[in-house]
Amino acid sequence: MHLSLHALPRRTGALALAGMLLSAALTACSSSDSGGQESAGDSSSASGGDTVVIPQQVGVPPYSYLDDDGKLTGLLPDLSTAIGEAMGMTVENEQASFENSLLGLQRGTYKWVPGVDVTAERLEKFDFATNLLESYGFRVKDGGIDIGDSMDDLCGLSIAVTAGSSPVPVLEDQSASCTSAGKKPIDVQTFADQATADLAVKSDRADAVTATSSGLAYQMTTEPGVWKITGPIYQSIDIGFAVMKGDKLADQLVEATNKIIEDGTYQEILDKYQAQQMAVETSVLNPPPAP
Repeated sequence: MHLSLHALPRRTGALALAGMLLSAALTACSSSDSGGQESAGDSSSASGGDTVVIPQQVGVPPYSYLDDDGKLTGLLPDLSTAIGEAMGMTVENEQASFENSLLGLQRGTYKWVPGVDVTAERLEKFDFATNLLESYGFRVKDGGIDIGDSMDDLCGLSIAVTAGSSPVPVLEDQSASCTSAGKKPIDVQTFADQATADLAVKSDRADAVTATSSGLAYQMTTEPGVWKITGPIYQSIDIGFAVMKGDKLADQLVEATNKIIEDGTYQEILDKYQAQQMAVETSVLNPPPAP
């Protein structure tokens, strides 16, 4: 499936794709960043034979999660491993929260962080090699409230979201718009990971939870009768591997991603997790951020 890399067609295509994902419910993060010391750029250039540790958030299928045997699995660990092999490196995937992953990158603990949304604020600090397209939506408990298709319909609701993820400032800005219009604010509740954000809704501590469109659809298939997808689709966005600004590793990651796209490894990984609709045709360096 051809997906244009120019901003407007890509965003439009992503929104259409999200609708397909949600209606079919067939397929299997993040924009304020945590603070921390920035490591010097160009510190992570790859060399053959290196072993690198890559952080992976858990509880966000199909991206990264623990299987029935407690083993770390998912789209992002497999992509990281394949990219490492393409660069002659051995990748060791380890569990880490999204916030700690970005902190670890800035402190030099990690070579790159997978699954990071490309935003204007992040582009000031990081360089990106893109590999996926995504958007965000909402789910509530089955039988719960219905949310309209406008972001204004979120006013007065409590929304659970993963801390440090890109929807946080979007929801905070929308909350400010709500109060400016004389409506109740959004109660934006942040949690360490997607699983605890989901639990907040299940335990009636929040009205709804926000997650990627692919994650929403995946949960509908793995937890039938538990969730209902409702509300607006928003923030269609590029996702990629993040490195520190100015690090030459970003160019190497783009090259390696395009290598596995060309040899078919990339498509095999997406097929494995029923994530074909998130495919990019070509990896690029630092695409224009979502508005």
